Amino acid sequence: MDSVVFLSGTTRGATLEGIGRSWGAGFEAFGMQCIEMKLSDPAQFNEILKTLDFSRVRLIFSWISMGVDVQACREDGTTFTLWESLNIPCLSFHGDSPAYFFDRHVVRDNSVVSMYGFTEHLEVRKRLGKMNGPVDTYWPAVLDDIPREKLDFHTKRQGKLLFLKNGKDPAEIRSIWAQILPQRALRAILEIAAELVRDLDNPANRQIDDLVTRYLQDRGFDPEHLFKLRLLFIAQLDDYLRAVKSTRMAEALMNFPVEIRGNNWSHLDFTGKKAQYIDDCDYAKSVGLIRNSLGIIDMSPNTGSRPHDRPMRAYGSHTVCLTNEQEFLEELPHQDRLSFRFEKGHLEHQIACLLEHKDQALEAGIDVAATYRQKHTSEQLVQRMLDWASFLSANNLRERPACIQDFVVWPPKHG
Repeated sequence: MDSVVFLSGTTRGATLEGIGRSWGAGFEAFGMQCIEMKLSDPAQFNEILKTLDFSRVRLIFSWISMGVDVQACREDGTTFTLWESLNIPCLSFHGDSPAYFFDRHVVRDNSVVSMYGFTEHLEVRKRLGKMNGPVDTYWPAVLDDIPREKLDFHTKRQGKLLFLKNGKDPAEIRSIWAQILPQRALRAILEIAAELVRDLDNPANRQIDDLVTRYLQDRGFDPEHLFKLRLLFIAQLDDYLRAVKSTRMAEALMNFPVEIRGNNWSHLDFTGKKAQYIDDCDYAKSVGLIRNSLGIIDMSPNTGSRPHDRPMRAYGSHTVCLTNEQEFLEELPHQDRLSFRFEKGHLEHQIACLLEHKDQALEAGIDVAATYRQKHTSEQLVQRMLDWASFLSANNLRERPACIQDFVVWPPKHG
């Protein structure tokens, strides 16, 4: 049997591990098994390395390039890149701006394709250069899929609205800037930050690099030669904007009987509020919570082109998801009822409507999930991965096959 390999690491709440395992199940429909190799468990990793028939491995995938450059050692002490030596194509999936962990986005060659979950991130990645391998974007498939008939909708109707989000204090981020940045650079980042938060719903905020480069250019500075500063500003401002948005959301949700789960919310006081705060971040546990919930509340990672992972988890459970206004929602039903602006009054109105009309909320969740599943199937995502693997394998043949015409010089020296 052919197989694919998922290289897993260690992330907060085991979120990326859970998503990768959910995707892996999609390969079963193609007659393949998905094998997880745990980078965090050397014994398990090495055992699979010894026993797996890698000649039957179609591709390897991981998050943020984890494990794609694993090194092995020869008897003479020299090292080599393991997957490259086995000629196995790798796919690296990215869900955040390439300004985060930028070195993980610098693809060294054509043995790896970088797959971005959002068009905004793909666009800025192309601008930042240092690309020695292909890049692409993709439509995510639903996560933690469960047949509708296995859900208890009576229980869901009585369930809670969930806000599964880690928090962050915007004031703490500004304090960090004040500690590390020289005076002029500090003034610059504070001025750009002020522009970002002036209108949290402004679509222009989804490409922070535009604001950073324009700020520098308008004042006579060359952003191309301030590359590291530009990366620092993009990542910091992206993180800051998320912190401002999530804090405003939590403040609005405090007056409703919702359940807020996540770490790092100490900057808010939930004492005496209707909302229940639980300091917990566990992907596996949240699967059951979503399935039994009335619905979930989400916000995008400063994007609008594709859905975030939490809507995908909601759709996998036929559960309603209320999220901020985004372009991708235009192809789905009930977008007016299931989206909000980052205005306290509008968010509160949308939450109140869900709580007052629970049957309609349940029906909307079913409708949206069904529509999304039809448009963007798990099979489409898996096929895209297999297609990329096939092209990379053909592109990276080490020598000309004996049966091919002799005018084919392979590999071409300048290819």
